[in-house]
Amino acid sequence: MKKFSGVLDGHFETGTEGVMWVLDTRDKSKGYCGLIFIDPGDRLTIYDADNSIVFNGKIRPDYKTGWREYPKNPGYGQQCALGLWIHWIQKGWDSDEWAKLFVKHWFKRWKNAKQLRAELIKK
Repeated sequence: MKKFSGVLDGHFETGTEGVMWVLDTRDKSKGYCGLIFIDPGDRLTIYDADNSIVFNGKIRPDYKTGWREYPKNPGYGQQCALGLWIHWIQKGWDSDEWAKLFVKHWFKRWKNAKQLRAELIKK
């Protein structure tokens, strides 16, 4: 098992078909090598600005909560949070609340939002 520290972020690019949750450690390394993808079975601890723990547990993906049909492809779809297509959320969480932990700083309506610090232990 390997431990990583950094800040939470969302990652997407052509071909990912939605936002993926990552730990950004790029203050220590550059490029994609600094993005650590969060996977089922990993252990994640998320800290709020005041250092209180927001989440501490094993990653258990929920692939159904927040599911939406594609607007132009009836019968097909995927999970959505904060208006973004996503791949999964943590089991037991509301899709928007989980996504806010990772991408709140992307939105103007939360203009003072900072990325949350986190520690990740890969399984």
